[in-house]
Amino acid sequence: MAVLGAGVRGRTVARQCVRSGHEVGLYAEDANAVMDSVDAVDRALDVDATDHLTGTTGLAGAVEGTAVVADTTDGDAESRRELVAEVETLVAEDALIATGDTTVPVTAVAAGLRRPGRAFGLHFVDSDGSPLVELVLADQTTRAGRDRAADFVEEIECVPVVVADAPGFAAARQELARIAEAIRMAQAGVASVPDIDRAATGNGERHGPLARADAMGLDAVLAGLVDLRERLGERFDPPELLERAVTEGRLGRQTGTGFYVWTDGEPAEASDLAPDGPTVADDTQL
Repeated sequence: MAVLGAGVRGRTVARQCVRSGHEVGLYAEDANAVMDSVDAVDRALDVDATDHLTGTTGLAGAVEGTAVVADTTDGDAESRRELVAEVETLVAEDALIATGDTTVPVTAVAAGLRRPGRAFGLHFVDSDGSPLVELVLADQTTRAGRDRAADFVEEIECVPVVVADAPGFAAARQELARIAEAIRMAQAGVASVPDIDRAATGNGERHGPLARADAMGLDAVLAGLVDLRERLGERFDPPELLERAVTEGRLGRQTGTGFYVWTDGEPAEASDLAPDGPTVADDTQL
């Protein structure tokens, strides 16, 4: 298969495909970005990724002979539509073409194809169990396209979750809603940051919504909520505390502090960003 884009999403797709034994061509226009991504995938795997992963700055070389092409670039709908239209001229008529970004409708990207029935969305979901992949159906995706895409997801040892091409798909939409409510609870002093997270991890999750927000990047959380508010309405209004954190540059793990103070990539203790839980009466009043 071919992966277009050397960012985080591209590395995730490439890593999972190499881990499951697929040959992968990784494409980006920036040669340094390509080499960095190949090195990152290699470090993340127990096997030598370079035996199965080839980096290139040539689009034709990356997609030639591939059965699946995954667009993980950061462009808007128009630039992605142009990219997949070019890809279509370089691959076989039965090759699948995937795209994956919760902010760009798959249907809009598929509109650039002569054979849009083979298009689908590919969105990897963080999971403590088997890797979950949202298989997003464009309006144009055919039944055959859906079934072949599901087979591919299973071939790379992931669990397909079939969803419609709706804002935020399913996983990101639910996750952002949970995070937003947890932030509102912290803002109101309903419970401390660690206790809000403890209340949410009874089902075996390693981290609660506030720690996950820090790990995602509070700027990314804010951008995701703003996008969903524009498309789905005020129920996705970003909490004031989140906006303040981003304005202050407290973005979570990437800056070392958000809702938590992070040490060695782990949330070590709650920061002073939110109130320390419910207020209590002064001892002198007893």
